[in-house]
Amino acid sequence: MTLNDASEPPIKAIGRRHFEMTKIAAAPGESLPADVAELHAEIAKLRKINRVLMDRVENDMNAQGGNAFTLFQAAITLENKVAERTAELTELTRQLMHQISVRRAAENALQAAKAEAERANLSKTRFLAAASHDLNQPLNVARLFLGMLAEEVATPHTHELVDGVEAALDTVNDLLRALLDISRLDAGVWPVEMTDFDVGPVFDKLRREYGPQAEAAGLELVVVPSSATVRSDRVLLERVLRNLVSNALRYTERGRILIGCRRQNGHLRFEVWDTGIGIPGHSLSRIFEEFQQLGEGPTGQEKGLGLGLAIVQRIAYLLDTTIEVASTPGHGSMFSLLQPLGKAASGIAGETADIVPIALAGRCVVVIDDDEHVLEAMRALLQSWNCATIAVRSSEAAARLIRQAGQAPEIIIADYHLDDGVFGTQAIASLRGEFGQNLPALIISSDHSPELKQSLKEQGLGFLLKPTPPMKLRAMLSYLLTRG
Repeated sequence: MTLNDASEPPIKAIGRRHFEMTKIAAAPGESLPADVAELHAEIAKLRKINRVLMDRVENDMNAQGGNAFTLFQAAITLENKVAERTAELTELTRQLMHQISVRRAAENALQAAKAEAERANLSKTRFLAAASHDLNQPLNVARLFLGMLAEEVATPHTHELVDGVEAALDTVNDLLRALLDISRLDAGVWPVEMTDFDVGPVFDKLRREYGPQAEAAGLELVVVPSSATVRSDRVLLERVLRNLVSNALRYTERGRILIGCRRQNGHLRFEVWDTGIGIPGHSLSRIFEEFQQLGEGPTGQEKGLGLGLAIVQRIAYLLDTTIEVASTPGHGSMFSLLQPLGKAASGIAGETADIVPIALAGRCVVVIDDDEHVLEAMRALLQSWNCATIAVRSSEAAARLIRQAGQAPEIIIADYHLDDGVFGTQAIASLRGEFGQNLPALIISSDHSPELKQSLKEQGLGFLLKPTPPMKLRAMLSYLLTRG
């Protein structure tokens, strides 16, 4: 009988054969030994048990819908499928692990590239800061000598030439400052200090700063009064509004410019409206890019650098907001941004009252700078105001000359970055330690970062940005001497 013989179930046939092989026959005429008879009885019993078990297995298999051979074949097929699926799963796992390894390597490379880019950005920022300082030195010298020239000449034509040179210097200075600002904003090294402050003083400052420019251009500057309190960085918010107003003045030939704010869902929406040339729809996405111009401004208006709105967008990112624009060509534009409402401010000191100039003649002024050209220009300018001037490269040299002259210093002017990594604040502290802690002092620098200004304020020091107009220097000296 074979497994394919359908006359008898396979498992039952196998059981029968097994037990048939266990039969032990006695020789003719002999009886089986007792132990053999017992073995036969046991075999018979086992045969009966086997028959019952085989019947039960057959019944169970039939109940499951197939005979034993069919299930046996199904089991073999299932085993093969399991082996195939296991192999496929193993291969997929291997591929997944490879992909994870590749992705991890890509992430590591991306992190390394990001870190390298951040280092390059910081290096660029430091380079621009150093370049700004070095480039501002000759600009500062030119501005000082130009101021002296303006006081010496008397003819209208010469004054026009001086004004033209001064305007060119202003343009170069504005470009350097804008590039440095963009670099610092991109590098993320511009500190943000969120405080609650009143909007009114900010609007008053804008009115005083831009009112004369608007009037000179034949425009009406409207500043809507506000008693609201905002939570923002005061310096950065003022910078945004100042750039937007400057942009509006540049591209508005007639009509008016409006500055105001309105409450909106727990926020203040600051808005700057103008009746200028407007912006075409296809240009709205490009106006915040560097060196992008909105076209030629009205006749007589100075062409911009194309960096103002680029700076505005970066500052808006730091303030966690966006600049929204609505514009109609030929009718004007509106720029706006949202900032959270703040708690009622306890009162922030207003702008410094106008300083009444005091006589500088005979005043002993100490100048510390590591650039000989700056020292020469400052010495000539201060002597033209009849000041007793000591212009040197270090605080040690200044102290030595002061002692030799036998005249106590009345005010110190120091560059912020001096030779050998020394800061002007250190030179001032050294002289104050010898000649009086209340000695008025002023720092001049091309670094106009908010953190530097705040640090100087905490030390009781004045600050002027390079290049320094002579009249602004004279006004600051008058203020510091009056306060002292």
